[in-house]
Amino acid sequence: MPQALSVSAADVREFSELNFYSVFTGRAMDKNLRVLIRSDILDGIADNVESSLRRNLTRQLFSSIADGDMDGIRRCFRAARVKLTELTEPKTGKTCLMKALLNLNANTKVIVEILIAVAERDDCLQQLINAEYCDKDYNGQTALHIAIERRCPDIVQILLEKGASVNAKANGKFFRSSRKHNGFYFGELPLALAACTNQPQIVTLLLDNPRTNVGEQDSWGNTVLHALVSIADDNEDNTNFVTEMYNRILLENKEKNLEEITNAKGLTPLQLAAKLGKLEIFRNILNREMYDKQHMKLSRKITNWAYGPVSSSLYDITEVDTFAKNSVLKVIAFNTKIQNRHLLLAVEPLNTLLEQKWDRFAVYMFTGSCLIYVSYVIIFTTIYYGTSQVKTNTTTTTPWHLGGQILVFSWAVVLFFLELVLIAQLRLSHLQSIMTDAWFHILFILQAGLAALGIILNWTGVDPHLAVEVGAMALGWINILYYTRGFQSMGIYSVMLQKILLTDVIQFLTVYSLFLIGFAAALASLIQGCSNNEECSSFESFNTAMLELFKLTIGLGDLEVQRQAKHPQLFLFLLVLYVILTFILLLNMLIALMGETVENISKESKVIWKLQRARTILNLEKYLPKCLKEKFRLGKELNGKRYIRINEVNWTKWNTSLARIHEDPGEEQEGMVPENPDETHMWLPSRNNSHRSKHTHRKPLNIWSKRLSNLGFAGIAHRKSRQADVQSEMVMVSEQGTPLTLGTTDCNEADGEVKRSGDSMI
Repeated sequence: MPQALSVSAADVREFSELNFYSVFTGRAMDKNLRVLIRSDILDGIADNVESSLRRNLTRQLFSSIADGDMDGIRRCFRAARVKLTELTEPKTGKTCLMKALLNLNANTKVIVEILIAVAERDDCLQQLINAEYCDKDYNGQTALHIAIERRCPDIVQILLEKGASVNAKANGKFFRSSRKHNGFYFGELPLALAACTNQPQIVTLLLDNPRTNVGEQDSWGNTVLHALVSIADDNEDNTNFVTEMYNRILLENKEKNLEEITNAKGLTPLQLAAKLGKLEIFRNILNREMYDKQHMKLSRKITNWAYGPVSSSLYDITEVDTFAKNSVLKVIAFNTKIQNRHLLLAVEPLNTLLEQKWDRFAVYMFTGSCLIYVSYVIIFTTIYYGTSQVKTNTTTTTPWHLGGQILVFSWAVVLFFLELVLIAQLRLSHLQSIMTDAWFHILFILQAGLAALGIILNWTGVDPHLAVEVGAMALGWINILYYTRGFQSMGIYSVMLQKILLTDVIQFLTVYSLFLIGFAAALASLIQGCSNNEECSSFESFNTAMLELFKLTIGLGDLEVQRQAKHPQLFLFLLVLYVILTFILLLNMLIALMGETVENISKESKVIWKLQRARTILNLEKYLPKCLKEKFRLGKELNGKRYIRINEVNWTKWNTSLARIHEDPGEEQEGMVPENPDETHMWLPSRNNSHRSKHTHRKPLNIWSKRLSNLGFAGIAHRKSRQADVQSEMVMVSEQGTPLTLGTTDCNEADGEVKRSGDSMI
């Protein structure tokens, strides 16, 4: 047995300075020293030394890999035979394979192959290629994620062949969707990363891999399609690649339809696009049309027939209509955080769907509501007009007067709670929602509350009831502006008025109030108190000074020196300065701002008006009983999906290369739907022309819905019978999505502009 040697601190220092490669092989290490290192008395020192040497070796190997130094890498491997999985950065978990992929150079592929070969030799290949970052920023990221992000398809293929995890999730802080920190959200999964970075070759590799779960969801429940929707930003280049990648994954996916998978918030990719306001990807999803028989079931738009610029198409409204959970219509109409929601509602089939809902039931409900409210305001005004001259209460009023009060009070209470419920459903999360969606609802609540309070005070004989009733009376007539949204011309005017009041006027009043308060206080301070024998100055107090300054602002005041002023010249200077700042500067700025607002709104006033009407339609639909909702439901259900027919006119794109459309335009007859989804016309109503006479007048049949005459609207049944029939309704839509009616519309062939004459409640 060899004799044990004593080791001093100097010996330990000398050991740590030895060639660190030799420590692991033992070539230049004294045998007795190795025995001492393994002895119990020096266990702690040996561990520290070994850990220090391993860190040095890791540092040297990582440096050589980053520089692409093949000789340095070979020296490291010759010096020590240590598993590569033991050579990692302790804080991040970064491996030498990750280091090679993060520092691309001419030798990267060779280095990766060497590292994989060494890992296979040491039986740690799976641990190496599937190792994950462990820090909070990049937690879960693997070598496969890095290879995809670095756009290295050859290395990705090597990793996949060696068994890299294709469903690993990079869920670190950097990969989360948040505005609070920098990062890039791509859906955590390798497939989503390849899709979001526009790498079709790698996407195909991953889709062809049998271990890839295409429907895998990340921490938020998002699939690869949700991730693509999230990164869309509506510019042309981004839209082209996102749409192409979205459709590629749909076509190459051999599993179930990915678009049916919902995330943690219950949103499909289409609903997520609506919620995020991603207009172009939203439009492309809704208008996607597949012509090959194998993938036709993925179509959301199916062209039934075409003749020149006119085409008739079936649009899938399964997720769009309000009957679906988190329906697209509701998501857009009631989400005030979507800045471009008026543009989203102009996309087909949303535009036509809302038009048909309005024609089907909303116009009648809206008209009835308008008549009831106007009657309520007239009765309220009639009852309380002249109450300042005659004191009334429950004992002195006539039965007709008391009955009117009870009627007004009852309607005010009902209106108060109805509007309160609507505001609660808006989820008022920020000021903008109050300034847009809740504007009239707040006024209705305020008017109803004042009306009910005024009546109660009147009945109890409290004197200030007249002031409350007068306020309710004024608000009642102002609120009638809400019903102008039923008319296009008046609705657009109401939109402009609302925008001016809520933006320009509020900003003007904020600045003007500062000038008014400041100058009123200054001028009132310069006025001396008046004696009993002389007339007091109108600027003597702060309140009267504010009133006089306001008169000057609107041109009703007088510029004169006040005799009671301590410093008349200074007083006059301040007065002139106030006039210059307010009457000349602020008022003219307000006029200029209002002109600019009107000009800007006029460009999109129609779609903004349609947004307001859309919210009105959906609010009215909530009040329908379940049986009437089903009665008024639009579209026809085919093969588990619901479709509506829209006839379109497109003068810039002629449908000359459409596949599998009806030969005879306008032939939309009811028939059996093939059970085999691979059959031609599988989504279209089949035709049977065997018994058609040559003298038969061809017209669409009413197969989609029943006429409104069954609901008691006999007086208007003849006028609305064709409009109630979704399939036979000839609603023409230009390429911009503007509805028009054949025979009553002029179409500009140059740009598809649609001009509509007349004004009607539509």
